[in-house]
Amino acid sequence: MQKVVEFIENQSSNVCMIGIWGMGGSGKTTTAKAIYNRIHRKFGHVSFVENIREACENDYYRGIIHLQKKILSDVLKTKEKIDSIGLGTNKMETRLRGKRVFIVLDDVTSSQELKALCGNRAWFGKGSVLIVTTRDVHLLHLLEVDHLCKTEEMNIDDSLELFSWHTFREASPPKDFSQLSKKVVAYCGGLPLALEVLGSYLYRRTKPEWESVLSKLKRIPNDQVHQKLRISYNGLEDDLKKDIFLDICFFFIGKDRAYVTEILNGCGLYADIGISVLIERSLLKVEKNNKLQMHDLIRDMGRE
Repeated sequence: MQKVVEFIENQSSNVCMIGIWGMGGSGKTTTAKAIYNRIHRKFGHVSFVENIREACENDYYRGIIHLQKKILSDVLKTKEKIDSIGLGTNKMETRLRGKRVFIVLDDVTSSQELKALCGNRAWFGKGSVLIVTTRDVHLLHLLEVDHLCKTEEMNIDDSLELFSWHTFREASPPKDFSQLSKKVVAYCGGLPLALEVLGSYLYRRTKPEWESVLSKLKRIPNDQVHQKLRISYNGLEDDLKKDIFLDICFFFIGKDRAYVTEILNGCGLYADIGISVLIERSLLKVEKNNKLQMHDLIRDMGRE
């Protein structure tokens, strides 16, 4: 977070666009909120727009208009009447022009959302900051962000501390729960969402209950965590990419990318572009030796 804040402060004479990218539950929104809380008082016009995906999921048209109204209301402190997305876009472009704003767009899923909610740099005055969080890094490349921040899995020590705060309300677990806590943390694989969900669930539970939960997790993954991870899979635009994801889940983790691409292309799955999209969506990663890997919880979600 500190690096992002310093980058923003060094761009005070420009319109600065920041992208925060990572898998579901990896702390993108938390990171954006921390940056916002740190610097928003330096701006006269601010707006933090959460859960854009959810707002547009059931009714894209109404969702975008609602979000356009929110941004204009937050920034201008007035209520604006908007009857169409096009009218809202025009209003945002004219009413925001020249103003030094700080806007956060959280959980963006499409280029259409970006076009309707932030247009381009010409909308904003010098010194403005726009932060976009997304699971899809390709959107940030389209936006041509100035700085890209990828949320990574937490290390063991930080994971244990975060888990302990949610479970025991202190920085480390009691000695008699130390080993059980380490087993849960290992299962979470450094994913903040999983650490928080399971930590809160195990709060004030007995040792037998902890052991029961651990045994169950080996067979039945936590539903709340998997629902969050499944969003990225459900967001894949065609069945071919879903088939590639599932094939890799079951058969090709740890295999060479070129080898897997050749095999899947032979099955008519267009794996060159498909694997690239999975990487962009944080569903898959490529290690330095060109081997395909994915987070254990994403793998379990795919195999479920």
